[in-house]
Amino acid sequence: MKIAVHIGGTDTERMLARQALTAGECEVRSIDGGSIGCLQGLFEERDGNLLAMTGTPLDIPDFSQIRDYRDAMRWLPQCNGAFAALYWDAANRKLVAVTDFLGFKPLYLRRGPGELRLSSDMRAMPGAPDPAGWGAFIALGHTIGDRTLIEGVERVRPATILVYDVAADRLEQEQYWRWPTPAGSRSSETADGDGLVEGLRHSVAEYAKYGDPGTVLLSGGFDSRLILFLLKEAALTPRATIVSHRDEFLDADGRLAAAIAGRAKLPYDRVFSSQHFFSSEAFLDYLVASDASTPSLYLFISQIAQFVGDSAVWEGVVPGYTLTVPHQPPGGFKAYLAQECKGRDAPIWRAAAVLFRRQAVEAMYEGFRTDLQAEMSKYADDGFGVSEFIVRNRMRNRTSINPYKVYENRVRAFTPGMTRAYWDIAGTLSYDARKQNRFYLDLFRRHFPAALAVPILSGNSLVRPSPWSVSFLYNRVLAVAARRAAMHPNVIRRFVPSGAFPFSYARSRFLDSPLLRAPDDPFLEPGAKIPDQELLGKAAERLLFHWRAWHWVQEGRLQEVLSPFLEPAATPSRS
Repeated sequence: MKIAVHIGGTDTERMLARQALTAGECEVRSIDGGSIGCLQGLFEERDGNLLAMTGTPLDIPDFSQIRDYRDAMRWLPQCNGAFAALYWDAANRKLVAVTDFLGFKPLYLRRGPGELRLSSDMRAMPGAPDPAGWGAFIALGHTIGDRTLIEGVERVRPATILVYDVAADRLEQEQYWRWPTPAGSRSSETADGDGLVEGLRHSVAEYAKYGDPGTVLLSGGFDSRLILFLLKEAALTPRATIVSHRDEFLDADGRLAAAIAGRAKLPYDRVFSSQHFFSSEAFLDYLVASDASTPSLYLFISQIAQFVGDSAVWEGVVPGYTLTVPHQPPGGFKAYLAQECKGRDAPIWRAAAVLFRRQAVEAMYEGFRTDLQAEMSKYADDGFGVSEFIVRNRMRNRTSINPYKVYENRVRAFTPGMTRAYWDIAGTLSYDARKQNRFYLDLFRRHFPAALAVPILSGNSLVRPSPWSVSFLYNRVLAVAARRAAMHPNVIRRFVPSGAFPFSYARSRFLDSPLLRAPDDPFLEPGAKIPDQELLGKAAERLLFHWRAWHWVQEGRLQEVLSPFLEPAATPSRS
């Protein structure tokens, strides 16, 4: 799913190589003043014009109607799904680039006098760290808006048509879709659940046209369960993959996923990550695939990619942000930032003050605050506005990185709900309609009552599917026992056999690399040491790791630097 273009230069092959592609895997075509490259088979050529598309588009129009850049501007935005498309009009010497309506499929841009670079991966265009981008990384765990972690490289906006005139060295852009206007404060009973379900059914039917049954990444939560029953309704029977979450609640997530798969008569594989995953080659692969663009050390989400096989992946990222209210408290931005944004007195910022030179920390913090204020000013200071902000920023720059960037390094990502018709409804749902899982539960009762046969794990809470659920009471007792056991790890180590149940993942051996501290890094404070205090020390250790790992990914030598610290026992298992 890789793509790159360089106009005003000829190093497209190097850009593709930085995306871990070999000459045998990609094609490079010369165009007037530059070149375009992508994975083999992505090019379509007609009358000297080129079309390349990456991602998994839906509702694909008849591309044979595209004969010049004007047609490309009209036809390419008709696609739904997550994609990025490039069209080269040789006669008019113009390049058209189109992003999907939510901008979930990454496309990065670097602009200079007489030069334009576009790429699906940031590491294709290495550069110096962007202080404001890193400030957001520290405070929120993701960049804001179109900024990236690389100075001078921006992410192309959602629903954007770029037109680059080579002769005039002029770049123009226009937007082809806008967020729907909220239609008042609908309750879960009056919201158009039927319309949303029809939109999801349409997505499933469109993905089925790719002819790959795919694999459902099944958890104990709402989103993958919804997809499971949508597929069952459509008579599609992919296999499920359940990645056990053994370090939380006695793996309630995995147990509930296996139970609902059994009820739906869907075959599944239950897989277990190694306790040493964060010292494994699989974790290094994840860092490379994600451009090391978000914090990932000790996070469960970063472990899933190692189990993605050769089939497309069904993923519930879209319902997860539209039918519930993840990471959103009641109220406006003040409440949201109090919950999600780390202030200057937080351990992570205090760690930054220890690790980085003073002027670097100030540039990071002030740049982040400026970006944050500018981005928040685009949205209403209420539940609707915060929801849109979360989608445009956290979902786009953090969560969607997994399906549309990491998984699509190997397979297609099938994410039901990636259509404008679905978002025209979902984008108008109020906070009150979605809070406390009201909308989801009502949708299941009306359309998929069998989905409520097993309790649901939403975040850290167990959701009762019905007042008389024995399974809910049983799992609640186990969850309480797990919480109390986790509070006394020394007792557990004494009475539970070694390896029987890991409550936490082993410390990453990569943190022991002496190269984490680069003596010539202009951002780092010379001679700074990791603090002895536990919270501050852990925050500093992780921040320094992510900082250096990002540099090594950009330089293309992450595996070279950290391979001596690989843990031989870091092998996943299946049942």
